[in-house]
Amino acid sequence: MVGNQTNISPEFIQKAARILKTLGHPDRIKIVEFLEDGEKTVGQIHRELDMQQPIVSQHLKVMNDRGIVTHRQEGTRYFYSLANELIVNILNCLSEFQEKLNSGEWNF
Repeated sequence: MVGNQTNISPEFIQKAARILKTLGHPDRIKIVEFLEDGEKTVGQIHRELDMQQPIVSQHLKVMNDRGIVTHRQEGTRYFYSLANELIVNILNCLSEFQEKLNSGEWNF
C-alpha cells in the first residue's frame, strides 16, 4: 500500500519484478490482453496481432517459462492461455493508469 509499511518479502519482490519485467515488452502485453478471453493457438495469436509466428512463439516461451501463460498440445498445435487470472488484474491496473493519463489526472 502507498504510504503504509508493507510486509512484502524480499523473495516476493524479486519474483514480482521478474514478472513485471517480462510484461515490460509491448508485444507481450498485447498477447496477454488477447488471451484474456480464453485459450488461443500460436497461429490465432500471430494472425490477430499481426506479428510474425516465430516472434509470437519466442514471447510465449518466455512467458511460459515465467509462469504467465500455460499451454497444452493437441497434435502439432499448441494452445496457450493465461496461467493465472491475476495477470488480468495487472492489465486492469494498466487500463486505469491509461484513463488517468488521458484525463490529465496524472502526468509524468
